[in-house]
Amino acid sequence: MTVLLGLDPGLAALGWGIVRAHDDRIQALAFGVLRTERRPGLVIGRDLAVRLGELACGLQAVLDDQHPDEAAIEEFRFYGKAVTSSLQVANVVGMLRETLRSRGIPVAEYSAREIKRAVVGYANATKAQVQKTVAVHLGMREPPRPEHAADALAAAICHAARLPLLRAAGGSP
Repeated sequence: MTVLLGLDPGLAALGWGIVRAHDDRIQALAFGVLRTERRPGLVIGRDLAVRLGELACGLQAVLDDQHPDEAAIEEFRFYGKAVTSSLQVANVVGMLRETLRSRGIPVAEYSAREIKRAVVGYANATKAQVQKTVAVHLGMREPPRPEHAADALAAAICHAARLPLLRAAGGSP
C-alpha cells in the first residue's frame, strides 16, 4: 500500500490530492486547494516570496497530516507566453521540489498530456473530462472540485498507474 500526493502547481491556487494505491485499487483520502492572493503595495518579488512562503506552510501542513510516501507533480512547461506568470509557476514548482526533497519524499513529474492520457485515455481531454474520469477512478459520486484539486488527484492517479513499472525498473522516481 502506497500513499501518493498529487500536486497541480499554481501561485494563486495550488491543487493537492492524496490517494492510497493498493494493487489495482486507488482510493481518495483527501484533496483541496491552497490559495494565495496578491498583496497590493508589495513589489512583485516580495509579493512572490510572501505567497511562496504561504504555499510552503500549507504544503507542510498537508504533509504533516497525510504522510505521503511519494509525490507526483504536473510538470511545468514554458511556451513563451505570459512570461511573468510562467516565472511565478516555475518558482512554485521549485518550492514544491525542495519541500518534498527536504522531507525525503520521492517526486515524479508528468506533463499534462501524460496525466490526461493515463487518466482519461486521451491526451487532449478537457478539464471537465478529467474531473469526471477522476471521479470514476476513485469511486466518487461527484467529480472533485475545484478543478485544481481534480488535476492534482489526476497526477496521483497517473503516478499510481506507473508505480509497477517504476518498481520493476529498480525503484521509485
